[in-house]
Amino acid sequence: MKNFSWKRGALGCAALVALTVLGLARIDAGQGTGGGRGAAGRGGGPAQGQTAASPDEWRIDPMRGPVDLGMTDPSLIGAIDVHQHLDPDAPGAGGQIRALDGFDAAILAKQRGMRGVVFKTHQDPTSAAVAYLVRKHVVPGFEMFGRMALNFSTGGINVAAVEHFSQIKGGWGRIVEMPTRDSCGNGPPNMDPQNLAQNRPWMLLMPPGSSQCVATARNGELLPEVKYVIGVLARIRTVDSNGRMVLATGHATAEEHLLLAREGRKQGLQVLLTHPPANAPQVAEAVQLGAFMEMNASGIYKTDAGSKAAAETVKRIGAEHIIVGTDCGQTVNVYPTDCLVLAARGMRGHGVTQQELDLMYKVNPAKLLGLPSLEEIGVTPAPTASRQ
Repeated sequence: MKNFSWKRGALGCAALVALTVLGLARIDAGQGTGGGRGAAGRGGGPAQGQTAASPDEWRIDPMRGPVDLGMTDPSLIGAIDVHQHLDPDAPGAGGQIRALDGFDAAILAKQRGMRGVVFKTHQDPTSAAVAYLVRKHVVPGFEMFGRMALNFSTGGINVAAVEHFSQIKGGWGRIVEMPTRDSCGNGPPNMDPQNLAQNRPWMLLMPPGSSQCVATARNGELLPEVKYVIGVLARIRTVDSNGRMVLATGHATAEEHLLLAREGRKQGLQVLLTHPPANAPQVAEAVQLGAFMEMNASGIYKTDAGSKAAAETVKRIGAEHIIVGTDCGQTVNVYPTDCLVLAARGMRGHGVTQQELDLMYKVNPAKLLGLPSLEEIGVTPAPTASRQ
């Protein structure tokens, strides 16, 4: 990761050398791709009336990936990002590699005043182990969690994978997600070899006759094995931390989002609708059941149209039902902290209030993860006058 440093107690020599290579360069207060400051600078909040950023503020060199823009915003203080793609991981769809690892992401988020990060992995339970290491060795007290999807590499709809994820030391594997990259909810699988090579290369190695995707529902009903896994999720408590698991709906159809939300809430689980189609009537119904709708900052910050659409969603669905996660961390996006800032500015410019941003960035993610409120842990929000 570029342009920031960190300090902490002694690690083993090998770990210290590795981490030094990753991050000794000190943050250059707000360095952008052109060497200038980010729009907010490092010390202050955003100017009143700010709208979506100009692309010149965040443009990324695809050959080098993002740099730290050093942006700050009241929305970051106490925020929890529930959707970051980090290393160690395999490339994402389209071969997208990760721009920073879990250690770097936690250090940077803490420096910007954030409360926590959820590391999402599509293919394995690594995120829970990284969360444990971050909490013990890198940023003690920082709320780092893991999020794992049930794709082919984890056995599909697989109780054993769920149990293992919850029992990784520390118990910080917290969100289990229905299928994403292998989901039948993505539509009829594109089995063209060139497409598979870019997006699901493991399918090229599967034996003839293998299933082409992982299903969760059929004929308007959840599959029995899906209902069973949800029931197990509701009973499990994480090792060491005794936390309750969270159900995320994955790359589902609008109907599947609702079916999963209905079953999850029936079983007493917190439910996160994974970036669903915001205008679908099933989403409005699901949030009334108590599910949270995930809205991704990566789809907001790049254009004014994205900011406007997000603001309209907030007004229609209600900020009390929405969680903003970045879906950033790849080399094609700005760093997650900057992603959150740019999205907040864009939405604020279209009428979203700071109170609504705080609900989506801070209050609702804490509820999802079973954490106490900021007030309960003694964190005072920034004064209203500086939160315009």
